[in-house]
Amino acid sequence: MALFNKRYLEKIAEADYKIQESLAQESASYRKVLGSYSVLNKNQKFDIFLSHSSIDKIAVGGLAKHLEKTYHLSTYVDWINDPQLDRSNVTKETAEIIKMRMSNSSCLFYVTSLNAPKSKWMPWELGIMDALVGKVAICPLSEEYSNSDSYNGQEYLGLYPYISESASHYFGSLLWIHNKPNKKVLFPKWLKEY
Repeated sequence: MALFNKRYLEKIAEADYKIQESLAQESASYRKVLGSYSVLNKNQKFDIFLSHSSIDKIAVGGLAKHLEKTYHLSTYVDWINDPQLDRSNVTKETAEIIKMRMSNSSCLFYVTSLNAPKSKWMPWELGIMDALVGKVAICPLSEEYSNSDSYNGQEYLGLYPYISESASHYFGSLLWIHNKPNKKVLFPKWLKEY
């Protein structure tokens, strides 16, 4: 088992046309034009809301692609699904859209990295999703390649379960939720039962 590797995820994102297009469309002028034409699908459902630092957006784009391709999970990433939003400008409208997306998501993965403490949105998203759905898991991004799946969350992050994955010859890739020390459960079971 292992944590998700940031460099590996960035390579996935760099090879994906949709992610590269979303990154290119992030300019304020594009958001302004898109905002006037964008139609918000308020009923769209997602398996996972990916809360992340915008500094890690390339790795998070790769994580979204990996989760979709490997596990067939739908993910919400604000700059991919709602490119008209401007995360740098906090407005009541932006907050309402983000809350609506969280309420339409089954769980939240809090993508933590060295950049996560710089995010003003992430703690807010964590608190809202914990209150709305109660399904929150920490998704640590490792800087180094490693087979280790151990993670010690600092401060309040240690209160939540965390995610790792493993490859199996018989079962393919498996997504694990670590609930307590030395206790883990497969993601679908956690989502359904815990």
